[in-house]
Amino acid sequence: MRKNWFTIFFVICALLIIILADSGNLPRPIKDLYDFPYGDKVGHFLLMGLLSFFLNRTALASFSSHKPASVILAVSLSLALFVSLEELSQQFLPTRTFSLTDLAVNYMGITFFAWVVWLSASKNKKDCQSL
Repeated sequence: MRKNWFTIFFVICALLIIILADSGNLPRPIKDLYDFPYGDKVGHFLLMGLLSFFLNRTALASFSSHKPASVILAVSLSLALFVSLEELSQQFLPTRTFSLTDLAVNYMGITFFAWVVWLSASKNKKDCQSL
């Protein structure tokens, strides 16, 4: 249950960051976190990657009777769709700039961290079978 609360907290924080960025009100301390060359890309990778990680872990725990690969694929594709819509919406916001590079880095973060969750789930399944 703790994982669920942390995932909910992280989702709310990520949504808050997106809303603040879209409105042009991202606080300076958050902007300063990635104020280095390609820092924005690192931020996209980590934010979407960690979101993928926590959502996938929570979904695996919630749908333990389903195949892990199916759960991870469904969660990751849903997140990728949401991220795509959010990035595309930036074309209509004066405070934001649409970027295919940002979108690609988002996909990389989602994919990499989903893979980490899948590896962990596969290892845990093998460990349980050997008992």
